[in-house]
Amino acid sequence: MEFIASKNIVHRDLAARNVLLTNDFQAKISDFGLAVINNTDLKETTLVKKFPVRWMSIEAIVEKLFSEKSDVWAFGVLMFEVFSLGQDPYAGIETRQILRFLRSGERMSRPELATNEMYEMICRCWEENLETRPKFEELVAKLHDVLEGESGYSNYYEELKLSQEQEGSDPTNANNSVALEVLDDNSL
Repeated sequence: MEFIASKNIVHRDLAARNVLLTNDFQAKISDFGLAVINNTDLKETTLVKKFPVRWMSIEAIVEKLFSEKSDVWAFGVLMFEVFSLGQDPYAGIETRQILRFLRSGERMSRPELATNEMYEMICRCWEENLETRPKFEELVAKLHDVLEGESGYSNYYEELKLSQEQEGSDPTNANNSVALEVLDDNSL
């Protein structure tokens, strides 16, 4: 998403259902059917397509305003999906009640598998004021810090890249086992 945002593309349908995994477990964003190229914040006066309300930010629901920051909101919902092992967002709340829920300051609770630090990052994605929401560039840096801290392995990314370079860039099972060996050694 950091790359997509750097190309001024607003996805508008970021959700776990639209993330594919390659054979070597790289996440790839898919389904660009609602995506638009955007040089400034995009505000639509009419919406002819159905939008995924449960993944939409307050400004997208109310003002039809889409930007990197509305995609960041959806990323927070996607992370909720990941850490709840695929639970539906806002389970038990009718779709037409979601805006009232959000405007009252409520947010989904921390999924059991999310650490407090990860949940704080997710909640930053759900800040009502889009100016205070992080950009994807900031989220990438934070995720690297969190993953390295959680694994207790400060050079994880550098060593993973080095091991992949040594074995070549062919995305085979050999690369999978290298990544898993690094993770297993740190007893995740």
